[in-house]
Amino acid sequence: MLKSKTFVKKTRSGGVMKIVREHYLRDDIWCGSEVCTECKQESTVLQRDACIESSLCSYPHYLIPDTNVVLHQIDVLEDPVIRNVIILQTVLQEVRHRSAPVYKRLKDIVHEKEKHFYTFTNEHHRETFIEREPGESANDRNDRAIRMASKWYSQHLKTSETGADGLKVVLLTNDQGNKQKAEDNGLLVYADIIVHRLLAVAIGADSTYPDLMDKHKQSALSNNLNYRHKMSQYAQRASVAFHTQLFFKSRGILNEEGFVLFVRKNAIIVLIPKFGLEGTVFFDTKDKAAPNLVFDEEVPSLKVEEHTFCIFDKVKVTISLDASNVQHQKIRMALIEPVIPGVSVPAPDVGPQAKKPKLDR
Repeated sequence: MLKSKTFVKKTRSGGVMKIVREHYLRDDIWCGSEVCTECKQESTVLQRDACIESSLCSYPHYLIPDTNVVLHQIDVLEDPVIRNVIILQTVLQEVRHRSAPVYKRLKDIVHEKEKHFYTFTNEHHRETFIEREPGESANDRNDRAIRMASKWYSQHLKTSETGADGLKVVLLTNDQGNKQKAEDNGLLVYADIIVHRLLAVAIGADSTYPDLMDKHKQSALSNNLNYRHKMSQYAQRASVAFHTQLFFKSRGILNEEGFVLFVRKNAIIVLIPKFGLEGTVFFDTKDKAAPNLVFDEEVPSLKVEEHTFCIFDKVKVTISLDASNVQHQKIRMALIEPVIPGVSVPAPDVGPQAKKPKLDR
């Protein structure tokens, strides 16, 4: 089965280049488990009796760590007691891009036969490959791919003719959003920091206090850690928005060229290469009559009056800071070119910026 990947790449000259790559999917990729009778595999890696001494997971199970777990808990994964771990291709590629030393250590673990670490090429499996959705970040797409592969493993092992004998798949993650979505899909998922401590106790590398072994207190602790992690992400996004507003606050109204990244039913998403800024140009504003809009989801395209916008079209827009609401300031974009009567705005006169006065020492 053949699929194609299409994405946009910014060139050094400030232009946008469309790149299309073919992606081949297969249905004969093995799961690597001894309990499986569906896959026609010549050899297996994951054991039938996959038991790790743990008070949290007393049943036989395979572990699927996400990228952050591998990056931050590689020392625990190297311990001999940790066996029967599924390393997804998505995780392996992310680790390779983010940390070469951890990637090398992970590859060494996979090559140790007694560890029973299996690399599953989920990005080329027909039932586990997913495409990136419009507006979805690369990290969110990879998290979704990890959840999809984990769900496939859980269902695949249950369909085995020999039966999995209570064998389950456990996903390890420290991302609250990923954890919640995985639980909604019926997956077993735990926070990696807590698992790290429990595994350290299980292998005798550390000691713990009774409260950590209490399920209710452990759940409250995990929820608190996930909540703080989520709040830190919100703070990071708010910081980016705040400094972007500061940047445009003293620059008035700017005229810049951009490219259409996405089209919506009533707007286009525009990329400004000069600033690396993405913004939305709405066509059905409240202060004026809405133009005739025709959205074609198949192309995709948006026809505004007599002009049709498609992805990668070149446009010219104004960029300004809307400070009408002090507590909710926003970056606004309006269309200049192509000129559409009743929709486009005239290009404002943009003079040279005044130099800031030097401070007296």
